[in-house]
Amino acid sequence: MDEIIKNQSRPLELLAPAGGFEAFKAAVENGADAVYLGGKSFSARASAANFDLEELQKAVRYAHERQVKVFVTVNILIADQEFQELVDYLYSLHEIGVDAVILQDVGVAELIHTILPEMETHASTQMTVNTSWGVQHLESLGFRRVVLARETSAAEMKMIAENTSLDIEVFVHGALCIGYSGQCLMSSFIGGRSGNRGTCAQPCRMTYQLVNKEKKNLLATKSPGEHLLSPRDLNLAEELAELKRIGIYSLKIEGRMKRPEYVATVIRLYRQALKRMEDQLETEAVGPLLTSSEHQELLQVFNRDFTSGYFRENLGAELMSYSRPNNRGTRLGRVARLEAGRLSLKLEAALHSGDGIEFWTGRGREGVTVGSIWRDQTEVEEGKPGETIQIEFFGMAQPGDRVFKTNDALLMEKARESFQEGREQRKGPLNMRLVGHVGDKLRLEVIESGRRVTVYSTGLAQKALKRPLTRDYAFQQLGRLGTTPFWLNDLELEIEEGTMLPVSDLNEMRRSAVEELLKEVPRQRVARQTYRQRVEKWKQRQAEERASLRETVIPRISVAVSDNETLQAALKAGAKRVLIGGEHWRSRRGFSLEEIRNSFEICRKQGIDCAWRLPRILNQAQSSSLLLDLKKATEWDRKPKLMISNLGELEILKTVDENWPFEVDYSLNVFNEASLAYFWRRGAKKVTLSPEVHHEQLAHLAKWPAVELLAFGDLEMMVSEYCPIGSTLGGKKGERCTGTCVKEPHYLRDRLRYDFPVETDQECRMHLFNVKILNLYEELAQIRRMGISTVRLQLTRQTPEQVRQIVRLFVEAWDTLCENKKFSWTSEEGMSELTSLFPEGFTKGHFFRGVL
Repeated sequence: MDEIIKNQSRPLELLAPAGGFEAFKAAVENGADAVYLGGKSFSARASAANFDLEELQKAVRYAHERQVKVFVTVNILIADQEFQELVDYLYSLHEIGVDAVILQDVGVAELIHTILPEMETHASTQMTVNTSWGVQHLESLGFRRVVLARETSAAEMKMIAENTSLDIEVFVHGALCIGYSGQCLMSSFIGGRSGNRGTCAQPCRMTYQLVNKEKKNLLATKSPGEHLLSPRDLNLAEELAELKRIGIYSLKIEGRMKRPEYVATVIRLYRQALKRMEDQLETEAVGPLLTSSEHQELLQVFNRDFTSGYFRENLGAELMSYSRPNNRGTRLGRVARLEAGRLSLKLEAALHSGDGIEFWTGRGREGVTVGSIWRDQTEVEEGKPGETIQIEFFGMAQPGDRVFKTNDALLMEKARESFQEGREQRKGPLNMRLVGHVGDKLRLEVIESGRRVTVYSTGLAQKALKRPLTRDYAFQQLGRLGTTPFWLNDLELEIEEGTMLPVSDLNEMRRSAVEELLKEVPRQRVARQTYRQRVEKWKQRQAEERASLRETVIPRISVAVSDNETLQAALKAGAKRVLIGGEHWRSRRGFSLEEIRNSFEICRKQGIDCAWRLPRILNQAQSSSLLLDLKKATEWDRKPKLMISNLGELEILKTVDENWPFEVDYSLNVFNEASLAYFWRRGAKKVTLSPEVHHEQLAHLAKWPAVELLAFGDLEMMVSEYCPIGSTLGGKKGERCTGTCVKEPHYLRDRLRYDFPVETDQECRMHLFNVKILNLYEELAQIRRMGISTVRLQLTRQTPEQVRQIVRLFVEAWDTLCENKKFSWTSEEGMSELTSLFPEGFTKGHFFRGVL
């Protein structure tokens, strides 16, 4: 409780994005407390301009001179061959003096806390942490801050904040991902551009149709729009007081791909909202934090419509921007008439030359930049609300067509002025004291934000013959701070009456004081030699651990199933290792807790290796329910082996029993040796690798024992709290969902007419699967030669008959390859049988192509 009171007493941090130096200056000059940005490598927005080391050094210096922090994103999965470049980069960031790095990869997190513990680390939203248990695990990893998943509600945020010493950061404005960050492989599987590697192509913003098994468009008559996976933009500007009350520390603005003008405008408006919030808290007043005109500016600079996201509740269709995936602009008016190259507009808002406008017609949308404006045949500078004006136009439009303003020239100019070179306004106050006597050097004491600098005049103070030094004159000279990041707030003059000092001396004292203030504040540095020794020690430890863990692992086919019928089919087909549980699809009965217990008992008697797969996403309440189930499981004859799917689940099972045996599922994105080693140290008995791993990476990772590889089955591309079926077909707004998802199979059809299967789980989350089944059957011999001991069949959506055939084929092939029988195994016959089961074809995933 003391911790949350402390958090509430601190000012909220306004954290701004910057994709380049102009956007960085825009953020600082408009009131950001901190800026997050990416380098040229290892950044989750690889297509932004980003910063090389020289630019980054310049940015850090500029920010620190203005009491602003800089956080650098290293928030992607790192391949083993990149680690040498990474450790060099991390040391450069330390030398430059960045305030923190933002991370996704647990292996990288442990690396930094081992070789560079002096560097502060923040857990990216890509780590998919949304519960107090997940945050607790991050504490044990050495993080100082966590960026919660965007799906975390206000009530959950409050509970998390009350139970951690970490700073809590949440997104408050900007674009929303429709799926859980860190768990979305849609761009990765469709085009090889991975969100986990910073190259997401945003296929979710494209058009889709919701179709059934007969490929009928189920929304043809409803016409909500075809951007079925495109959310509105987040806007929590009016929730700032609530965020402060529940213990949030940092308010994060999304937008490293946005223009500097966007950053300038949004940061300025949120800074104004924060000032009003503090004033209201002080006076106990209640009112909006943004005026109507400020809200209009927020809309104008970029919006897809606004939403509060999951802050209060799951909004369903109200979360989405079905009709438009990009900037909607603001309503300008309607077309009145079109004649002779001039278009008449009935205005609902102001219009200026240079504004960008867009017509929404029955044939689509057409955009133009406004040139001259006429009113009653007279050229005017501005069209005002309520007026009918004319503009030059040679396109197609009809009376009644809606018109939107997509770019406001005056707003953009206002934004640009705020970060224009030489017109910087972000300055800190200086308090000065000038002291001394005639015949002595005068002493100038300068205080700035807790720092004190003292300088002396070059010459001695003299008795004035004509013009003695006055406070006003001294203030005028010492206040000439120009483009420095300071302004003179107050000056105390304690000198003998009639004292004189040349103006050149006053100017030199001012310059010297500023120079001292701009010197880098001494900080703890790590010598390069010390750093190299730490890195070598870390490498040696990892190599020794890998060597010591060489143990005999029985090669097996691992079969993941989601209900009792498919479990029985797998066992009858010869499976010696099964994974039960996972997500409980609404289209299937799933496993009850008692059935999980019985399944373990059956497997134990038959000598079958069995693990209980936990769901990849659990919120706070669902995690509490899992905790109760695990406590019940401790009363069974033998504790079941668990397969964890997120960091919170690891903390939950350790809460029940520190020695509970567990494995790690692929959703924890193990992409390198460092992550593998991390989970081994935590006690993992087996680790399933990320499905984004390339075969050349596999050969390296296979040196570790008990590594599991996905070799066949459905590739899950996305998990989302938003359900497109329930949101569009589930009933009217406010009504309970009618359960349409369980009545027939559903698919999202893209513009190329590929149909992506949709499943919903018992918590009504949407799971989107790849069109084609992963199939590495033809690569089994190569996989075995690499040393991989276990390959997995992910058969959580297949029928019992399909499970039986697939398991039989893979078990026979794997047993043959593992027994090194004299005759060579060939895949032709098995592939023929698999193709007959899945005529739509297969994919080899990233086995050969890897990810960008």
